[in-house]
Amino acid sequence: MHIAIEGFDGVGKTTICKMLAEKLDFKFIEKPLHYLFDSENEFENYNRIRDYVNDQENRIFTSWFYGLGNIFLYHKFRDENIITDRHLVSNYFWSGNEKNQPVYDCIVKLIGKPDYTFLLYARDEVILQRLKNRNTNDQDFKKVHLNTQALNKMKKFLIEYKMDYSIIDST
Repeated sequence: MHIAIEGFDGVGKTTICKMLAEKLDFKFIEKPLHYLFDSENEFENYNRIRDYVNDQENRIFTSWFYGLGNIFLYHKFRDENIITDRHLVSNYFWSGNEKNQPVYDCIVKLIGKPDYTFLLYARDEVILQRLKNRNTNDQDFKKVHLNTQALNKMKKFLIEYKMDYSIIDST
């Protein structure tokens, strides 16, 4: 079984993922491609590659990079119960547009959808406080103004791909 936890930075995805994984005895997964580039609990090489990819303007490229992570996730953990911190919906928010819609169509056709997705959201001021508590130098402060846009675009993706989901206010 695969449960995906989605939402904007600072809404509590990682916290909820870890709590649910422990309660349900599922494996917690974040950044699945790091298993290709680093050892089990390290992210240095993955973070370097991710930063390079994120700096690219070509959204088809970035969509495929994160899509490869989704494909690899289902390869590596195919027989396990997993909870993921981000999956298709977050990828779509950051990279999805009309030009690369076929990338998402292909990925969903090839690997399917999570069994269930929880889309978390919180008010901007709550997100700002959480980001400050996490790291006073967090670059995500600059993105908080995208919170409402993120929620709307993520909901649209869930509906368009007929995913089973719930939306939760994590404030």
